[in-house]
Amino acid sequence: MTTAPSTVETRLLATAEHLAGSHHSNPPAPWVHPHLEQDVVPVKGRQLRASRPIRKGELLLVDVPYALIPVVDDPASSDALLCSNPGCSRPTQCGARISCPKNCIADVVWCTPACQGADQARHGFECTWLQRYAAPVRAKWGEYDFGMLWLIVRILAARQRELQRDQLDDDTTPRFQGGWDAIQSFCGSTESWSHAQVRSWTALVKKYLRSGPALPHDLTPDEIVALICREEANSFGLYPRETGVFPVPEPPVDRGDQYGAAVYPRAAIANHSCSPNIMHKPDHQGRMVFTASRDIAAGEECCISYFDLSKRVELKERRDHLQGLFRFICGCDRCTAEEPSVEESDWVGLPFVE
Repeated sequence: MTTAPSTVETRLLATAEHLAGSHHSNPPAPWVHPHLEQDVVPVKGRQLRASRPIRKGELLLVDVPYALIPVVDDPASSDALLCSNPGCSRPTQCGARISCPKNCIADVVWCTPACQGADQARHGFECTWLQRYAAPVRAKWGEYDFGMLWLIVRILAARQRELQRDQLDDDTTPRFQGGWDAIQSFCGSTESWSHAQVRSWTALVKKYLRSGPALPHDLTPDEIVALICREEANSFGLYPRETGVFPVPEPPVDRGDQYGAAVYPRAAIANHSCSPNIMHKPDHQGRMVFTASRDIAAGEECCISYFDLSKRVELKERRDHLQGLFRFICGCDRCTAEEPSVEESDWVGLPFVE
């Protein structure tokens, strides 16, 4: 007599199928643990929460990027340069990859002719823009701003393909929104950032991201600025090792060098904690994978770390980093527990008396 698989076995089998993925097809549908749900609270807004207990080591989420860019210092020599086909996004090998026939930029490559062909329409959207603006943006504004603008262009390319297919909701499940609608629901607005930062982004948008022959879209400059505000608050860096390992091992092991940046419709819902219960890491196709790093109780919020915990250990440096980059002061259990007592705060604040 054959025994029916348990719920956990069924879940792991389903996850394994999604993680397998074929090389040149479109990315498989995202996968979300059946006990992972969204919630909304007054202060934090959206959050991920466990509806039932989840065991350490269980996969919680496998999310497909809405848009992804490679981030490498030397594209010509790097074996970490990713295939530009969203259905692949695998690292390519030097000497065995295909460059853009129009030589837009060295960062755009494909691992096979099949991947190049599958990506022709999407890359066509960005190619003219890259030819015209990549070099001057890099020269004047630097790699970070170029990467931000390029990621926005790839978000617009993904949106354009949705509009052409008239399937704005094709990546949505009953529990988790997908596609452009999910990007629109990200937290972050012009109110979230300093006036100086918003002015800088506005200047970049007016010069490089207006709709025109090099970048055809139907969004206003204000809508593009709002999109940047959301992207900057929700995008992920791609690293070769896990982010959010806690407690930090001794000796510490960092997450390695960044090789990409991406926007994920579902993974972006996760909030930060300096003592996270989720580790996250991209897989070999750029999909973001969340794994429970400890047992998670029913009703508990599921959090990631927004930075490498091995790099910032002390309370002040963690809070300064988060406030500078993400515009909030962390109030997680770890930070609250490490705050000095009232007596200590008063003592430190007393003037020096000779």
